[in-house]
Amino acid sequence: MDLSLEGKIAIVTGGSKGIGRATALALAQEGVDVAICARGAEDLENAATEIRAKTGRKVLAVQADMSNPEDIKKLVATTVSELGGVDILVNNAVNSTAAPFMELTDEDWLNHINVKVMGYVRCSREVIPHMQKRGGGRIIHIGGMAARSVNRLANSNGVTNSSVSNMAKNLSDQFASDGILVNCIHPGTTRTERQDRSLKARAEYGNISVEEAERRAVADIPIGRMVESQDIADLILFLVSNRAGAITGQTIAVEGGAGRGMNY
Repeated sequence: MDLSLEGKIAIVTGGSKGIGRATALALAQEGVDVAICARGAEDLENAATEIRAKTGRKVLAVQADMSNPEDIKKLVATTVSELGGVDILVNNAVNSTAAPFMELTDEDWLNHINVKVMGYVRCSREVIPHMQKRGGGRIIHIGGMAARSVNRLANSNGVTNSSVSNMAKNLSDQFASDGILVNCIHPGTTRTERQDRSLKARAEYGNISVEEAERRAVADIPIGRMVESQDIADLILFLVSNRAGAITGQTIAVEGGAGRGMNY
């Protein structure tokens, strides 16, 4: 399937690991020049080097903290200056604390909201004028299934993920006439570096193997396996392409059928 992405320019936040890294690579493989950002310089440059080597595309590595408005302005300005504009924004960065409600401090809540909600707000606000100049664009928010279900260790995740879904719908309504389509994705239990660390911790705590910890983690997923970062990247490729030209304002779950709620 021809996605007609050759020559487009994308920004992927949280692009050094997991879903962000897989997405940046997938976009570059389709002919997109990509700017990736993260806080950790070493992981960021390693990701950029790998993607350049595999695809031959231009890949900018811009160290940036999504809780810092000036870093976000620098990210977008550098992308426009060095790559020529912005056609695609994938808001993916997050920094959260897993803890019961009574153990979460104000600082934990505000950090999560500032990085994810306000980070998405600020990135979108910076790129939209550039997309308008180019006659359109695509914005993808990465949320999470905590928006649809409760989890005692994901209190702030539920609030922030619900917020970015609502933001996607609002932006889609306001900017569709400019050719800017905005959607949100809710990944389920997804294999990332963070997930691998979690499985190892569960294995040690339960005195079981990592393989057994993963088997238990996916026991309630109908497809019988964990979602892979590539599964998310594949949907993003479709949504940012012209093939999805009539899809905007939607929140789509990629969770292997694990969600039990009905959503219309």
